[in-house]
Amino acid sequence: MEEPSSRRQLFARAGAAVFSAGMVQGASAKAGQFGKVEIFGAGISSPFQPGGPKSGEEATYGYAKSSGPILAKGYEADVEREKIAFVTSAKIIRSQAKNIESKTWWLTRDNLRGQAYTMKANMQALTAASADKAASQKAYAKFWSEINALDLACQKKELALAQKEYADVLAALDAYEKTV
Repeated sequence: MEEPSSRRQLFARAGAAVFSAGMVQGASAKAGQFGKVEIFGAGISSPFQPGGPKSGEEATYGYAKSSGPILAKGYEADVEREKIAFVTSAKIIRSQAKNIESKTWWLTRDNLRGQAYTMKANMQALTAASADKAASQKAYAKFWSEINALDLACQKKELALAQKEYADVLAALDAYEKTV
């Protein structure tokens, strides 16, 4: 081996040797074991630890329920916020006649797609809270099949077909509103 020509090279080689020796370490975990990470005394980071993730009626946020009542019990039935958002989406759907008549296909499709996810989520919440879930679910499926047909008619840019499909969408929307 060559002798280092300066102190800088000597310290560089010594530092590299110390650094590389620190990087190589043997594995010390046994098969099937997890490390216990306990931050603030909550040692439930592993599903195999007692008190780990839970599900069902007696669980909240994935953990076993502590003592006392469940504060959010019955939250599925409170759909006031979803009703308000649904009314807004329904107004947007009902206002597309002008765009269809003027053959502004891109704007019609954009308005339909812009409301789709919000409206679907709101309708599913309303359906879950409705008195007749089966009828509501059937009307929900019918409405969205009509929306898909209208979207296809707008994609094809056929005025007569789009007008017919839009009338079907409005009828399906009215039928859905009667079920919830």
